[in-house]
Amino acid sequence: MKPLAGAIAKALRALRLDDDVARADAMRAWPAVASRLIGADAVRTSAIRMDEGTLVIAVPTAQWAAEIRLRERELVSELAAVAPRSGIAKIRSVPAVRAGRSAP
Repeated sequence: MKPLAGAIAKALRALRLDDDVARADAMRAWPAVASRLIGADAVRTSAIRMDEGTLVIAVPTAQWAAEIRLRERELVSELAAVAPRSGIAKIRSVPAVRAGRSAP
C-alpha cells in the first residue's frame, strides 16, 4: 500500500491542482508568521487569497495596512521559507469587511 501523502500528491498533480495547493500554503502559514513577526494582535488580520504571487491580507484599520507595508520584506521572506512552493513575492492589504456593512 502506498503512503497516503504520496497518493494524494499524485492525485493533485493528475487533477492539476498541485500548484493551487502550493499557493494556499502561504495563506495557511500567514497567522503563525504574522503573529511571530508582528505580535499576537496579528490575529486581527486574515489571508484571503493569493493573486499571482501576491498574498492579499484583510486588515481592520489603515494602521494595520501600514504595519504590513513596513514589514513586507520580512513577512514575505519568512512566508517563502515556510511555504517555498507558494510563489509568494508580495503582500497587499485590503480593508476587512465589517459585519452589518454592505460592500460597495
